[in-house]
Amino acid sequence: MKNKHFLVFVFSIMAFNVNAIIENKKVSKAQETVTIDATFDGYDEEDGYAFLVKGEDDEEDEDIMYFYEVTDEVLASVNLKSDEMIGERFQITYKIETFEEEDEYGYKETYEKYIIIKIKRM
Repeated sequence: MKNKHFLVFVFSIMAFNVNAIIENKKVSKAQETVTIDATFDGYDEEDGYAFLVKGEDDEEDEDIMYFYEVTDEVLASVNLKSDEMIGERFQITYKIETFEEEDEYGYKETYEKYIIIKIKRM
């Protein structure tokens, strides 16, 4: 009888852990989608695709936003590696993916990755 209670206890803990892992994966895959207007500033292999956006603090100031990843659909619609596109205005929809990296000492750092999923020339 004790073995049955013990097995029920073990299976309930296993079920709880599996549900927690599944829920954790859902949270880590959560993505945010944002749409902005920006001016293309060029492409660099090391930095990726650079766009000028209005500054958060000062409307007259511009900040540079880098996108290292772009979907194949976007690359098929606009050649962002061409210098001819520099200075062109676009409406960009991108997703923000968060991920963690652990260093050699076990410290985890959270980073954001911006991926262009849709682009429209203005």
